[in-house]
Amino acid sequence: MPTFETNPLENLQFLPGDADEEIELANMPHDQALALVEKLLEKGALGRSYCLRFAPSKGDGKETLFQPLGRLLLAARKNGVLSRCLPISDGAGYFIAIADK
Repeated sequence: MPTFETNPLENLQFLPGDADEEIELANMPHDQALALVEKLLEKGALGRSYCLRFAPSKGDGKETLFQPLGRLLLAARKNGVLSRCLPISDGAGYFIAIADK
């Protein structure tokens, strides 16, 4: 398995501070957080970018929002709702941009 001196995600073009708005999901139950993001995907402003933040993994084996939110965002990307969808380098969030339909 390759190893990296630095996290390669840090070299991506978009960083959390680049987003038009940050949405904090850390203190919400997963189903409520996912519902909020679904609503954002339906009614978000065209061309606007968001940083979706959630609690990082604690190493206790419990699922974070990374995978369920990632699946939701990937489907939105495939359906043309999002123009960008990238994980944030710390693994506790996603940078998304609503497509300019």
